[in-house]
Amino acid sequence: MLNPHLRRVVAAVVTLLGVFGGVGLGAPAAAQDVVRLGTLKLIGGAPIYVALDKGFFEAEGLRVDVQWFAAAAPIATAVASGDIDVGATGITAALYNAVAAGSKIWLVADRGSEHPGYRLNALVTSRARYEGGLRQVADLRGKRVGITTLGSTYHYQIAQILATAGLGLRDVELVPLRSMSIMIDAVKEGTVDAAILSPPWGANAEEEGWGKVVFWAGEIPYQVTGVFVSNRFRENRDLAVRFLRAYVRGVRYYSDAVLTDPHGARYDEVLAIVARYTEQTPDVIAKSLSYIDRDGLPDVDDLLRQQEWYHANAMQSRIVPVEDFVDLSLVREAVAGL
Repeated sequence: MLNPHLRRVVAAVVTLLGVFGGVGLGAPAAAQDVVRLGTLKLIGGAPIYVALDKGFFEAEGLRVDVQWFAAAAPIATAVASGDIDVGATGITAALYNAVAAGSKIWLVADRGSEHPGYRLNALVTSRARYEGGLRQVADLRGKRVGITTLGSTYHYQIAQILATAGLGLRDVELVPLRSMSIMIDAVKEGTVDAAILSPPWGANAEEEGWGKVVFWAGEIPYQVTGVFVSNRFRENRDLAVRFLRAYVRGVRYYSDAVLTDPHGARYDEVLAIVARYTEQTPDVIAKSLSYIDRDGLPDVDDLLRQQEWYHANAMQSRIVPVEDFVDLSLVREAVAGL
């Protein structure tokens, strides 16, 4: 048995060896490949935050340089230009048009979708409007509806919601308001009759008493977001598969903790991780947990439906075959290696 002094000497030697790469549980820092990831500080990024927090990327010999963006469209632009390697963001007309124009951006995995039973985006009206009779989608005829920008996921989504009541975009006045904070204020102040709000504002509107949810968008399945990579990153197959293997580990950890078993031991842990990255409280996060495929596979058929709608509404120049911008072979290889 080692005496206390010798134990301290051995511990110091082990520490030095670890610093210089001779000993260690993970890959030496100098040997790590750097991946530049662009995303937004939204609750929907939970699997990424989990993978970062739990060291799943480091286990694959990767160091992820996270670059925080304020909107979705610039992320797609940054991926196309090669300024970042990976983007995790919304699927918009701008993205489809970039691909149609020749930009090499590849959708490689799911990052979250609207799914029945999961309360994400919500069509919200003020309490005054609700009490005045705006209580269902059909009541939106002739009303002003707030969205972020034309051609956004919100634009597409309001069209699908209106269709459930036999209405179209011509039956309402769309008001582009750019940011979520402006949309919330517009609903509260009555400058718009309703708006599509992202999590957690649908639930918050009712809890705080200033608004009412007219329709939960999750009742209409919709592939809202994805993980995209640059062409150069895609061609480095080993690197891309390692990244996606770590990402899917984060997806599964998240899915098992908060979707499959919301009363399990890891539920509070995941909420706390997401809270640190999004600066939201765990109780707010608990109201806005998005659905994501456990193997990270997006709904490819829905991508074609989206394009058909954008094209029919003159927001997309042409419909791009999904095989020209979707490559799921990488995530399937990643999943096979788990």
